[in-house]
Amino acid sequence: MNKKVSTIVLSLVIIALIAFAAINYKQSQSTSCLSKEEAVNKALEYINKNLVDESANVSLAQIYDDKDANYYTFQVNIMGNLYDFIVTTDGTRLFPNTGFDLNEKLDEKVDGNFLFKESAEIIKEDGKPVVFLFTSSSCPHCAWEKPIIDEVIDQFGDNIIFKLREDTAEDQEVYSQFGKGGVPLIVIGGKYYREGSGANLGEEVEKEYLTKYICELTEGMPENICQ
Repeated sequence: MNKKVSTIVLSLVIIALIAFAAINYKQSQSTSCLSKEEAVNKALEYINKNLVDESANVSLAQIYDDKDANYYTFQVNIMGNLYDFIVTTDGTRLFPNTGFDLNEKLDEKVDGNFLFKESAEIIKEDGKPVVFLFTSSSCPHCAWEKPIIDEVIDQFGDNIIFKLREDTAEDQEVYSQFGKGGVPLIVIGGKYYREGSGANLGEEVEKEYLTKYICELTEGMPENICQ
């Protein structure tokens, strides 16, 4: 398991132990309530500041429509993994909403902020690895990524199959398996994937990692690119 992911999960388990002792918590001592957005933002800020590594990618996935008057339930995306949390409406208590399977093998984060799915079978078509790029025409990060990946893909010729999916539901089953709701989403043969652009890495580094992972799936072909 990736060290950073392991640290995150262990931190969350500690919270779970605290939650177990406070499972029947009610807001009998406080009459001050925050709005759903205020309470969740406060909780998210706490998670980012105290529970995860500075380099970890943490974002709000969704806020649920709760009927309980004492808490709000929300979901966060931590390095590509989704976790549910509960924050009390006064913004003073944060609990995980579910337990964590310590035996679960999470996808490993590798160079270029990609995630590696070790047990996955390579997605192929006509015997060739398939690379997917899911984008939106209104997405500025997609506009940055598209020419980069186009240049890399062109070097591989007919050794791979490239599928650009922009503003379409085509290959939605692939998007649903690897994506969490955002674009751009790059899926390299189902083994490597990343949601988000590589703009923070720079063009040359992004090309280097894309080439590296595609070469792995083509078994080093073409030789002049994968040497």
